[in-house]
Order: sequence, then C-alpha cells, then structure tokens
Amino acid sequence: MSRFYASILILFAPIFTLAIPFEGSKVLISCQSPYAVQAGKNIAAKGGNAVDVAITVALSQAVTSPYFSSIGGGGFAMVKMKKDLKVLDFRETAPAATDSNFYVNKPAKSSQNGGLAVGVPGIPAGLWALHQKYGKLHWSRLLEEPIRLASKGFQVSGEWVKRTEKTRKRFNPAGKKYFFKKKEKSYKPGETLKQKQLSRVLKEMRNRNIVSFYKGIVARDIVKSVQSAGGVMTLADLKNYKVRWLDPLTVDFRGYKVNLMPPPSSGGVVIASALKLVDKLKIDKFKPLSHQELHHIAEILSRSFRGRSLLGDPDFHNNPIEHLLSDKYLSAMAKSIDDDETEKLKPLLKYEYPQESNETTHISVLDKDGNAVSMTITLNGNYGSAVVTDKYGISMNNEMDDFTTLPGKPNMYGLIQGQGNYVQPGKRPLSSMSPTLVEKNGKVILAIGSPGGPKIISSVFQGLYRILVSKFELDRALQAPRVHHQFLPHKLFVEKNFKPSAYVLEELKDYDHIIEEHLWWSRLYAVRLRGDGILEAAFDSRGEGAVGGL
Repeated sequence: MSRFYASILILFAPIFTLAIPFEGSKVLISCQSPYAVQAGKNIAAKGGNAVDVAITVALSQAVTSPYFSSIGGGGFAMVKMKKDLKVLDFRETAPAATDSNFYVNKPAKSSQNGGLAVGVPGIPAGLWALHQKYGKLHWSRLLEEPIRLASKGFQVSGEWVKRTEKTRKRFNPAGKKYFFKKKEKSYKPGETLKQKQLSRVLKEMRNRNIVSFYKGIVARDIVKSVQSAGGVMTLADLKNYKVRWLDPLTVDFRGYKVNLMPPPSSGGVVIASALKLVDKLKIDKFKPLSHQELHHIAEILSRSFRGRSLLGDPDFHNNPIEHLLSDKYLSAMAKSIDDDETEKLKPLLKYEYPQESNETTHISVLDKDGNAVSMTITLNGNYGSAVVTDKYGISMNNEMDDFTTLPGKPNMYGLIQGQGNYVQPGKRPLSSMSPTLVEKNGKVILAIGSPGGPKIISSVFQGLYRILVSKFELDRALQAPRVHHQFLPHKLFVEKNFKPSAYVLEELKDYDHIIEEHLWWSRLYAVRLRGDGILEAAFDSRGEGAVGGL
C-alpha cells in the first residue's frame, strides 16, 4: 500500500466504548473484583491507610478469585508511604529438595500439574510484612471482610465459572470437592459459593497472623496435600520462607520519576529500556495509534525484550542491568530501528524467553497524599497446579514452571528459558510482573499494573506511554489497543478482538512485520492523582474489573 497516506491519522477498529473514570477525593482502588473493592472501601472508611486497603483487597480476592489470587501464590508490591518508597518481593521459592536437573527424569508436565509444580507460597508472608512496616489499623480488622466473604459466600461470576470449569479435569479431589457442588455439578453465574474451610484459615490469620500458615496447622495441611500430589515441599521449606525488601529501579522520563520493579522481575528493566528508547527516537512525532507509531512501539519492545534472557534472581545471578540500560547499548538499539521496515537482530543468548501464564491479578491503590500501593499477585497457571489443600481448600501455585525446568527444552508455553533461571533451592523464578508507581515532584500521581505473562510488560509500557506522552485521559489510555513484541519469536502480536483496521494491518505488513492475532490480552488497572487534587480510577474492559473508594 502506498506511503502517500502515511500522514493520515488511522485509528483502530472497532470503535471502543470509553467511560468517565471513577473519581474520589480521599483514596481510590482499581482491581479485578467488585467484592474486593467494597472491602477495601470499608477499610478506608474505618481510617485504614493505602497499605491496609491493599491488604484487605488482596485477601478478599483470594476468596473471590482463587484461580489467580489464592493465598497459595506469590507476588510483588511497590509501596510509597510518606517519603519512603520500597519494593517487596514475596515471590514463591523452589523447595530445598530441588536442583537444576530436578525435572529431567520426571513425568511430562510435572512442573505444571500436581505437587511437583508447587513453589513455596509467599502471599501471606508478603501481606504480613507490608502491614508490619506500613499498616495503620490492627491486623485483625483487615481480615473481617475476607472472612465474611468466605463464610457467608459471594455470587460467582461468569469468569469464575469458566475458569473453574476449565480446570475440572486437572483438579485433585479437594479441588473438585470445594469448587463444585455435590456430584461435581458446576456452579452457575450468580449462584453463591461458601468456603467455610477457607474462612478457618483466615480466622487463624486474624488471630495468630501468619504463624499457622508457615509453622502450624495450615502448614501441615499444605505439606500433606502437596506431598500427596507427588510434591517434595516440607514443613522446613515453609518455615524458612522469607520475603525480600528491595529498592525500585527508577527512570527519569519527561519530568516524571518512574519507579519500576527490579529483578527477579524482568519487567522493570524492559520498561526502563523502552522508555529510554522512546526519548532517543522521539516517536511522539507520530500520531497516536497510527501505523508509523505502532511500528516504532513494536521495534522498541523487541529491542527492550532482547536483554530479558540475561536476567534472573539477584541472590543467585549477576544481572547486567547497567549494561542493558547504558547509553552505549541503547544508542546501538536505537540505530538498529528502521523507519520503514522491521529488522531481526541476533539474540544475546541462544535461548528464547520464558512466557508466563495469564492467571495473574493486579491491585492499584492511591490516596490524595500520594501514598500508594501497586501490587501484582499470581498462581502462574489457572488455579496454579490444580492442587487444592485437603483441609482448608487453598489453591496452590505452579510457579515452578517459570524456572528453566528442562534445560534446552520448552516450558508449558512452548518456550525455552535462559541459564540464569535454572532451578535452585530457595530461588525465585524470573517474572514479568511489573507493578509501577509514577512520581511528579516527589508525589505519586499514578499507580498502574497488569496481569498477563510477558504482555504485562508491553501493556504497562504502553499504558505509561499513552498517559505520560500521548496525554490520553485515563480510561482511554487503558482501553486503547495495544501491540506486543517480545523479540523472539520475531512476530508482531495484535489483539484479535481489538485489532487495527485493515489499512493499518496492511501498512504494518508493508514494514515486513509478521502479524499474529491473539484472543487474550493483558488488563491494566490504574489510579491517577490529577493536578487539581482529584483522584480518578479505571480498569481495563478486556476482563472483569472494578473501581471505587472515597
């Protein structure tokens, strides 16, 4: 197609329905569950701070969204309270009985299904650590709403039903017992699910914080259930679990300070690289959502993802962050981007990149004073390993598949992973989770994040770009169509249900992009503090979501 039309503003089709962001003046929440938003709002009304709200939201989602938010998983949180900004890593760890060749002689898919797939969970320890450092209300008060949701029940959504039915064949007997009705009959949307067994765990956490989870009756239930499903986790693994406080990776970008997640997340390094390339290439000279702009966004993402194979858990691996973000390296990457065609570069390693599952969730909380929590939590796969504990009905993760489980062989998503991500006892697997906080004049003005495997990274980057560069209104920025390029395979991924117009697709093909459509995409959840002091929150319409606050 002729370049004659290059100056014409081309928008995506179909036309998207945009909403006015929810507004508030004290504190706002954006997450997946309306039940969790209401629980968080109640805590805020009782005088809880942003951290108290985020903890209650996370625990409430563990009740209402066990397919990706169970307390049997792990995650990352970025927190700004007053002048203190820190990152908390409560990612799952490999059990002590594992090593780099642990899965070599194991049955197929052992890192995906059953007890061998389960990493030592970190969510309870992470939430407790957040409260110990920053919480305001008494810990017990934060458990009241989650306990009520578990004991009294909640109405399951269509997404809950679909995800649960999808896992039916993988569930162990406890999963089929707790997530289906008698005779394994499925719940229907709108029906009430009660989880009295899970409410007992939450009551233990209310009364004794996390002691029972890592050392007591809950720990014994976890270990017995995991070992019965063929796993090697022990009580010592749970007892020895520790969270890790880190400093954020920061980038100065057009008058903003963007605080990003450091390794073992790969997201911060990739996003930092992408933002720096935006400045080098000045791509805002192109009209938003034009084929020229999308071509350059794709090429920037490709170059930024190129360094991901060099990253791993910093306690076990030397991450070359300084090199990947150096002016010399990024200048070379900028020069490799052609205005008129895509170019395939040589990989830095012979390995392709790990691709995580989409079963992740994100919580954004921001108050009028700029105190904020951006938290992403996950089980990895849908209902994780599909192991549900016998006594208390806790869904357990399958985070072990995010490691290089079979050196030189593909993981559950058909991708081969790098050497820095080999399994080692106590090690955390590489992640794409990218909770992000943006500051202006020392005050947080944006909390944003996303679920969605490697598309987390491209989505958060494009969310930041649309808000900070394109100057899109918040809801428009979150709903705007996005592209994804992760260097390998050398393809440009577009959303099947949100794809660009035929004209834009043809123009991108003229740049020699290989276009592949995907049904599923990541979802952004964000809260923003405007210049007039009003808070606004929005969620991505690609999936379930809710916003609210005071």
